[in-house]
Amino acid sequence: MAIERFVWTIHAEDKRANRLLDRATLEHAVRDGHSERAINRGDADWRVEGLLADGRHFVVVYDHPHGADQASARIVTVWDY
Repeated sequence: MAIERFVWTIHAEDKRANRLLDRATLEHAVRDGHSERAINRGDADWRVEGLLADGRHFVVVYDHPHGADQASARIVTVWDY
């Protein structure tokens, strides 16, 4: 089942805003990269990485499914480098 909805933690939303990362870009990366996701060795299940138009790399760490909802993912944190 495709990811249709996202739930953002306060932490992830703060990190996104502080780093001027576009929410839609990050969600798109999770949708497109979910089939090639990596296991995350931290507080969330999965990790995807991407490249922004300005050359910065980014990481999105998330849980899927979010609870029992197979169509939703919970974004736990994001960062760029």
